[in-house]
Amino acid sequence: MAIKIVTNGTTQVKTVKVGTPVKRVAAGGFNISNIGGIDISSAIEGSLLIYDATQSKFIASNELSEQDISGGQY
Repeated sequence: MAIKIVTNGTTQVKTVKVGTPVKRVAAGGFNISNIGGIDISSAIEGSLLIYDATQSKFIASNELSEQDISGGQY
């Protein structure tokens, strides 16, 4: 709810409240494993997230098997 005050043609907003304020955010909550649709259980150094259509999610893998790479013509 906002309280709007108009004085001499100038609008001033005194209070704006939307939802519940967040006072503290824990750093542990920002981990890629907390995002739905991503499986990093098999991740090793150098892994990429590759979409697996049969599982409908991203899988960590270091093998590229379905990619087409075009380097163009030189």
